[in-house]
Amino acid sequence: MKKILGIFLILLFSTIKSYADRIQDFELEGFSVGQSLLEFTSLDKILSSKAKSQFTNDKYIMYRAEKFKKLENFDLLNINIKKNDKKFIIQGIAGVKFYDTLDECNSLKNEIQSSLEQIFNFNSNEITEFKSNNDKSGKSMVYGIQNYFKPYPSVESIIINCYHFTKESGLRKNLKVSISTEGYAYFIINEAYK
Repeated sequence: MKKILGIFLILLFSTIKSYADRIQDFELEGFSVGQSLLEFTSLDKILSSKAKSQFTNDKYIMYRAEKFKKLENFDLLNINIKKNDKKFIIQGIAGVKFYDTLDECNSLKNEIQSSLEQIFNFNSNEITEFKSNNDKSGKSMVYGIQNYFKPYPSVESIIINCYHFTKESGLRKNLKVSISTEGYAYFIINEAYK
């Protein structure tokens, strides 16, 4: 596990610039917020990679990067673009890695956080623990670390969450590393499911 963890972290952070302080300086699988998705693939491939599951509010559209690019570090990669943006500017990215045990996920989450703190100068961070809205039984939990680039009320962030779903939920346990611009993060918190 330690060897896999080390390789994962080296690959994950190999593209981060030293001493970064802007959200645009962080990449997942080569993607950064602020870039055009058209830099990576054709319009036809983007349109065919639209995720089947979307937010209730369609202000942002989710695309699945693994449909047009081979992923090295994550099992899935969601790219979020503002609806009707003809330039397909990336507003949010979420890398998903499946895991078996909560200890495995927490170890990886803490290692990623430690690496981020060596590279970024965050304005603040917050450790969270809450019940998942995706499990109606209320038994699945989310254990996370939220890293904010600007003072509140800005929610521009890098978030690392362990989604520890129960077997009964029918959902797979996963670690998610998310990068969100201020506008996209506000949408997720306040509008996405309304």
